Amino acid sequence: MNAALSRRPENMKSTAEKGRQGEKEAEIFLQKAGYSIIERNYRRTGGEIDLIVRKNDEIIFAEVKKWSTFNEESMEQGIPRSKMRRILKTSRAFLMEHPEFDDFHIRYDIVFLPGAGKEAHHIKDAFREE
Repeated sequence: MNAALSRRPENMKSTAEKGRQGEKEAEIFLQKAGYSIIERNYRRTGGEIDLIVRKNDEIIFAEVKKWSTFNEESMEQGIPRSKMRRILKTSRAFLMEHPEFDDFHIRYDIVFLPGAGKEAHHIKDAFREE
């Protein structure tokens, strides 16, 4: 990446740059909370999962959102049902590729990062398979 671009102010960063930064912040946040990172940006046809983490006997598929404000409306707007369906489908692909996790509990979390100096919001079990 061009060195001049990497030093752009926060408000001038591309969506992709903000997303990568948010995912790194979420990764650090989750590691401090005792989670182990299994995979970052897991992609399969039709979907992506930002972070796949493990804690004890649970595998957590985490969606990361970096927004300047956080409230319940943010969650509903940030993770539409279509996105949840893609995450669920992609998680099934991951689990089929990794039979070593067959006996683990599965959870779908959201990590909201509201901005500099503000505490992350970790919403555990944010949605489930219907």
